Amino acid sequence: MSLTSYPTARQVRFAYLVTALGGLLFTIDLPLLRLSQAEPWTMVFARGSFLFIAISFAWLISRRRGEAAPFIAGKAGLLVALTSTIGNIAYISAIMQTNAANVVFIIALTPVIAALLSRAVLGERIHSYTWFAVYFAFFGVGIIAWDGMSAASPWASLLALLSAFCSATAFTVVRATGRKIATSLALGNLASAIVALVFFGASVPALLVSGALGIPAWVWLGLNGLIAIPLATVMLASGPRYLPTADVSMFFMLETVLTPIWIWMIFSEVPSSAVLIGGGIVITTLIIHSWWRVGSVRMPGARETVHQES
Repeated sequence: MSLTSYPTARQVRFAYLVTALGGLLFTIDLPLLRLSQAEPWTMVFARGSFLFIAISFAWLISRRRGEAAPFIAGKAGLLVALTSTIGNIAYISAIMQTNAANVVFIIALTPVIAALLSRAVLGERIHSYTWFAVYFAFFGVGIIAWDGMSAASPWASLLALLSAFCSATAFTVVRATGRKIATSLALGNLASAIVALVFFGASVPALLVSGALGIPAWVWLGLNGLIAIPLATVMLASGPRYLPTADVSMFFMLETVLTPIWIWMIFSEVPSSAVLIGGGIVITTLIIHSWWRVGSVRMPGARETVHQES
């Protein structure tokens, strides 16, 4: 596979804005799930089902308005759907087998894997500044995760690494083809929901039970799966069409940084000093790197982006 597009400065700036907003939206994923107070596999079922409904509905609306993008974007879409399914199941399985901090630390390797895949598969040169930013942000995540680190089982670590590899692969496919694959990610979430229902005893009636503030669990999960995460998914999925995959995947680190802050505000669980220090390192790194990247892009007027939709 090879890159077939050269984004303009305006497209890069807009892509960074959209990707950053998508990363921010993803940080409210866990708080909304916790507010539902549902059993984990029931959360997977509801979240995956709602995501599929929301993104499929948006696709139908776009089709009615004349957009010709298929629901599954050919082989690229099928590959993204497959990696999304495997990645989701691997992530949940890893979380259930070991401390979340261990999983977070390994998932933070996603930008490194994405950069290596871009170099190996696409022949895309990764700037030394980007490598520095990835490693520095990873260091910040390490500080955050250190408080909760424990001896993880090799199997759980392998599952977390598989999840990170799947995410990096999906980004690389988008980067290589320029295809719109949000609906493929939705299909992956639907597959995860079916697996949770059939093999892990997800309970549909449990969604009617009251969660936080006496509000039914399905309402919190609906806010998650019908609004917040679909928007985040579409925003982040569009990023690799104009940005290097390592740049996009770094915004996933915002979840590690900001989620403890939202948990503090909602559940009064005070974050440790490690979270504040590590979070400051990650956010500062992302801001500086994004500022450098946008400033280094050529000015508009040279070559417009052209993506092949075949």
